[in-house]
This record gives sequence, structure tokens and C-alpha cells, in this order.
Amino acid sequence: MRKVLRGALHCLLAVMASFVPFGLPARAAPARDHVVNVYAWSDYFPKSVVDKFQAETGIHVNYTMFDSPDAAETALSVGSSNYDIVTMNASPHLAREIPKGFWKKLDQAQIPNARNADPQILNVLGKVDPGNQYAVPWMWGTVGVIYNADKAKAIVGSFPTESLDLIFNKALAAKFEKCGINLLDSWQDILPLMARYLGQPQLSAEPSQLAAVVKKLDEIRPFVRRIASSGYYEQLADGELCLAIGYSGDAMIARRMAKEGGTMIGVDYAFPQVSVPLYIDSMVIPADSPNYAGALKFINFMMRPEISAQVTQFIGFASGNAAALALLDPSMRSNGIVYPPAEVRARFAIERVYTPDELRTFNRAWQRFRTGQ
Repeated sequence: MRKVLRGALHCLLAVMASFVPFGLPARAAPARDHVVNVYAWSDYFPKSVVDKFQAETGIHVNYTMFDSPDAAETALSVGSSNYDIVTMNASPHLAREIPKGFWKKLDQAQIPNARNADPQILNVLGKVDPGNQYAVPWMWGTVGVIYNADKAKAIVGSFPTESLDLIFNKALAAKFEKCGINLLDSWQDILPLMARYLGQPQLSAEPSQLAAVVKKLDEIRPFVRRIASSGYYEQLADGELCLAIGYSGDAMIARRMAKEGGTMIGVDYAFPQVSVPLYIDSMVIPADSPNYAGALKFINFMMRPEISAQVTQFIGFASGNAAALALLDPSMRSNGIVYPPAEVRARFAIERVYTPDELRTFNRAWQRFRTGQ
């Protein structure tokens, strides 16, 4: 979840991680059952916790980072990926991958710490993983509007009741053109959000309804500076952007970067009014994992309350581990961006599974929008 220099470094680290386990000399070649290959978002498993896992188990970790779940899905669909742990979004990805046999069922007896999972998040996850047989929730968050509080106030004065108006309302979006707007390069996030903004119950491939969604997006396209899922939070932190539709966790990263960089930029976050898109990134084991036993040890270790709390405290994403909450710093535990209040949780929504024809239709519509063709 994802500044240009940081992105380039991540790419370099990803290539290196594909060949060299953390802390292991390149000339050493441990047996495969002493290696766990992890494929996940950057920062999801900080080096400090990986080092602790390696020290305790003797299992070395190769950490390869992806920049979208679609890229991960493509890599896994080819087969023989050589990965043991992947962090994958619940919907639409896990929802369509589980029936296709992408993942191995979890031996619950080997991961007792999985019982620490947040019951509400586990319940939502169960809609795509009946019986919670394949996935253990790791981190979760929402999609909303990330904004430069001072500039937003200076431009529009009072904040609109519906935060999406700042970007989806043509008249308001035009006021932020010079300030900078970013949209996630993810139709799975943006198209359903626009559909609900227009009063549609869900994203539909029905021609007239989809045309209305695309038309509304085309109206604001001249005012959108970037369409990207990586680098945008750094640009919010250093003042290159004013507004973004993005992930709650990235809002926290931008806020932390602004503070560390001394930019004095106040980064804030607002939830959509109609429904709040929820994402759940879970730990899953590929069906062809060469080290199933090591993968289970990795999951069980990461689901220790103190480990999950340490990661959440570091990256600012909500933990899927309910037992970790009590160990968080009070300022994190009470942070309404990371852990929304009950009235926001009541509006949580995850997307349905789309048919292959719908996927092609939505992807084509999105590519035409993003390229302006």
C-alpha cells in the first residue's frame, strides 16, 4: 500500500530479496525447509520482526515486494512461484482465487496464535473464505480522502459533508487543479466508489450505469495530476499534492513522513459518507509452497500480539490481531483513522466477485479513462 526515490529503492530491494535472504551471505545456500519466501507489500513485515523470527526459528526469510495485488495474482497464476507466504486482499482477489485452488488450507493446530484474529474482521473475511480455512487477517484499512488540511481549508473553507465531493464534484475538483490531485491506479477501488457516489447500489457492467460512472470520472480527469498507487503519500507529505483518494494506512505514512521531514504539513483523512470501502490483507500460503511447515511457523509468529502490535505501531495500518490492541500506544489505539469509530464501521463494505466478462469490461473502461482515450 506504496516519493520516487523510495520506490526505486524498493524495486532494488525486491530484486536483492529474490536472491539473498535477510542477514545471510550470498555464498550460503540453506536447505529449502530453512527458508521462507515472502511476497508482500513493502513494510508489511519490518526487518526488526523478520530478524527476530529468523533468530528464534533458524528459518531465513526472502522478502520480495509487490506494488499491486493484481501483479501478485499474475505471478501466482503461472504456477511454481516458489513463494511460501503472500499477503492478499480479501476482495476481489481471495474471493476469486480460493475457488481456483491458489491457496493451501491452513493447519489450524499449527497456528494457535491465529485465534487472536479480530472477530469482526474475521467475520468479513469469512464472506470470501467460508470457515476461514485459507487466510489469516494481517492488516486492514479503508479507502477515503487524504488531504492537506491547511490547503483544503484555504481553498474551500468549510469541509463538505461528503468528503468525496472534494474530488468527484467537478466544481470543487477544479479548485484543486494547481494544488494536485491523485487517484489510486486501481479500478477496483475507484469505479465502485464512484458508482456508490452516484447512488448506484454497486458497480455494474450494465451499459447505462457504467457509462454514468465513466462520464463523471471524465469530468474530473482534467484536474487530476496523477493516477498512481505508489509514491503519492510521499508527495502529500512534501506538499506536491493536496488531495488523494487513497488508503487509510497510507494517510498515516504520509502524516509520519511530514513530521519526520519537518514540512509542517498537516495530513488528514476523511471517510466517504455513503459506504466505506474496506480492505483486508491476509496471510495465505500458495498451493505449491515448497515450505508449508515454515510458512505456518511464520504465520504463528506474526500473530503473536506483541509482534502484530509492533508492526502496526511502525506502519500505521490496523492490525487484524485483536489481542494486539491492548499493547498499542494509546495514541495509536484511539486514532480514528486507523481504528474507525462504530458509526464508520457500520458502513464498511467490501466488493463482490466480478465475472470474467465484467472484469474485462471494467478494465477496458478504466484504461480508457486513465489514458484519456
